[in-house]
Amino acid sequence: MKKSIFILFVLFGFALSAQNTKVEVLKEFLKGTLQLDVAAIDLGQPIFSINKLASVKADKVIDLTKENVAEVLAEAKNYSTCIITVGVHTIVKVTDFEDCSPSGAWGTCMPMGKGYIQKAGVLNEASDYLKNIIGRPGSQERKVFLFK
Repeated sequence: MKKSIFILFVLFGFALSAQNTKVEVLKEFLKGTLQLDVAAIDLGQPIFSINKLASVKADKVIDLTKENVAEVLAEAKNYSTCIITVGVHTIVKVTDFEDCSPSGAWGTCMPMGKGYIQKAGVLNEASDYLKNIIGRPGSQERKVFLFK
């Protein structure tokens, strides 16, 4: 019985450690743009917490749609940092506006980005053109956060 309880505590400890690691990865990813307070971050859905914080801290927040994507990306070039989130599972930072790939689905050239996609509670790093990270236009909420 004691052995079973000990094993449960160890597994619980590993689960908490993995959640904290996720927050640390995102904290490093957003360094210089957003100051994350680890205590205020939802460990299960950290991108949800980042959405709330970025909505307050960003110089400009825009809902990204197929209809406005070209204008939004053109405007984003005037800011030092452009972060895009998809729902509560994906966060990406535009890394190079000049290196872009045409997208039939979005109807514009989509720049290169780097970010994280959360699947089954695990953050998976992604470095690719935005069209391959944020997916096709649809009903998912996509937010653009622009920082000077």
